[in-house]
Amino acid sequence: MNRGAAYMDGALFRGTQDGRVLAYDFKTGKRLWEAQIADPSKGESAPAAPITWKGLVFIGNAGGDIKGVKGRMYALDAKSGKIVWEFYLVPKGQNDPARGPLGRSPLNEASWGNEPPGAPITGGATWTSYSLDPETGLLYVPGGNPAPDFAPGLRPGSNLYSGSVVVLDAETGDYRNHFKIVPKDWHDWDVSGAPAIVTTAGGKKIMLLAPKDGHLYGFDLASSALLYKQPATRIENAETPFSTEHPVHFCPGSTGGAEWNGPAYDPQTNHVYIGEVEWCTTVRVKAETDIRATPAGQPWSGEASVNPFSMWGAGDPDFDWAGWVTAFDADTGEWRWRAKTNYPVQSGVTPTAGGIVLFGDMGGNFYVLDALNGAKLWSQKIGGAVAGGVITYGVDGKQRTAAATGLTEILWPTELTTAKVSVLGLE
Repeated sequence: MNRGAAYMDGALFRGTQDGRVLAYDFKTGKRLWEAQIADPSKGESAPAAPITWKGLVFIGNAGGDIKGVKGRMYALDAKSGKIVWEFYLVPKGQNDPARGPLGRSPLNEASWGNEPPGAPITGGATWTSYSLDPETGLLYVPGGNPAPDFAPGLRPGSNLYSGSVVVLDAETGDYRNHFKIVPKDWHDWDVSGAPAIVTTAGGKKIMLLAPKDGHLYGFDLASSALLYKQPATRIENAETPFSTEHPVHFCPGSTGGAEWNGPAYDPQTNHVYIGEVEWCTTVRVKAETDIRATPAGQPWSGEASVNPFSMWGAGDPDFDWAGWVTAFDADTGEWRWRAKTNYPVQSGVTPTAGGIVLFGDMGGNFYVLDALNGAKLWSQKIGGAVAGGVITYGVDGKQRTAAATGLTEILWPTELTTAKVSVLGLE
């Protein structure tokens, strides 16, 4: 799988399923270089959309649900592919490889409290994209879940920096700050989508974030203070411990909340828009001895089921779900309007200067809403599940909108079809 490419100075950059980063000449398609940042034999990959700045390409590895895989972040030289710096997003052990110069980090294994054998520090990987503030030169990295996903007893500490946004000096890879979003994760509630760094109508510079836990977060970047945490989808049994004796039903589920695309900000309305999934999951965990016995390099959720469709918990019955798009005031976090769809909303949500909001749902439906009040202006089925980005652009003075359609994936009961880019516009 792949979640996007980056462009800079005539070159195109992407990650691969086998853990490489590739660079191409944009005009000719000629391969310029390749760099290995992850080990596919351990279950690592590089599906995230990289970003670029000042001659550097930023991307991390995925695979934090695989036993023994540790999340890492990299900066590569855009001309050569050489690793400029590497940062471990969870504690680096003595036997963990260093592929490049290490950014300075305060992390140590004490924040996890794992007791080997059978419980290696695992998780904190990245798999969507990242944000960079060019005014400060700071890179904002959303970190995924700790593992085993559903069994926190094997990792009794605070599990830094999983479930967090880690702030790094983009040029050196040195640690600058972190925001622990999911204090103790046992629901597979990754902090996955890239945050948005914006200046609000009230003059505050804030970080907006929408993880899989179903909330919108706003942080004041001047003080690092949490300004608000607002629910954006159905929340149930968030504090109920999981059990080996009986299943626990919780919302949002392990495929719920906001997963791949982050929040969007509209300076005209001072609204923050986020699309969400309402789909719940049921989990029963294995005995601790069985979880420890899972071989390295294998999926490591702790779920008791042997059904590969339920490795990350059993979702509610197919189509017993919904989607939400909600608008919040960026300064206060108060909600302004909300719209509910029959299918989950995984796509990007894109506001425009024309006063509209564009998004799609997992049923292949595309919507145009009024940005101020959420009223539906237009909708149409345009293909299979809309789960990727939504962009708008101009060609010869005409506005066009493009959406990635046709997601087909084992965890989602979507229409089986070929993935496409669907382009919309007025005559």
